[in-house]
Amino acid sequence: MGMLNGASPSGVTRGKSDAAGVRADQDLKHRLATTALLLSFAVVAIAMATFAWFSIADSAKTRMLAMDATADGSLRFDLDAHDDFESYVHTLGFDAISSRISSDLGVDIDASRLEPVTTSDYETFTLEDGSVAQASSGSYLEFTLHFISQKDVVVRLTGQDGSDGAAGTAFSSAVDGLPLAMRMSFTADGQTWVYDPNAATNATSTGAATVFGLDKGETTEASSMFDLVANTDKSVIVRIWLEGTDTNCTNMVKGADYSVSMRFVGVELQ
Repeated sequence: MGMLNGASPSGVTRGKSDAAGVRADQDLKHRLATTALLLSFAVVAIAMATFAWFSIADSAKTRMLAMDATADGSLRFDLDAHDDFESYVHTLGFDAISSRISSDLGVDIDASRLEPVTTSDYETFTLEDGSVAQASSGSYLEFTLHFISQKDVVVRLTGQDGSDGAAGTAFSSAVDGLPLAMRMSFTADGQTWVYDPNAATNATSTGAATVFGLDKGETTEASSMFDLVANTDKSVIVRIWLEGTDTNCTNMVKGADYSVSMRFVGVELQ
């Protein structure tokens, strides 16, 4: 007996298969469209984030005005290691430090400008375009200090002024916000300590780095850095930079002068 309307089982099957295929194609197109839309959003978000960093810091370059470093008590330091304690000094001024940077890295301090950079490990710095910044370009400052003490001490950075009138650790500038965009780090013994003027006075450790802020009138344990064994030289790499991702790093700081003061104290180990 024939099938009604001349239809066959195989025809019905093909019809269902074709319909299913159409739905599958539509679902695939919908998923692809959704994926493309999400990717577009992601690209736009990345572009906006990148542009925000660039637009904030694109022309923000600062020039140096002054830098000095002091050490109190039995703690001394210098730009070179020496054979005896008496050859180290309590104070280093801008001329000595800038001259060493120039001779070691070929940087003309008077002509160079700090550029906005950022770093995740406090050793490698990147510029706005993602390229690696070189210390020899003057984009950030890098030099080595050699510390020594007649006693076993832990060296602390302090914001407190010295009794002899030496300024405590600070960034300063006539341009509001610039000091808050500055950073300074000290690397020794495979560890790095970072002074961030925006940070709280307690220390926060992330891996091999410790970040801390300073109270102008006090010396706190949170700013403790490296240890010294009596009469033994220790080299410490100092880096100073303009943090491009800081909200204070705007074009307002372009061409501004700034000064850096560093004051160290040695706290005797018990």
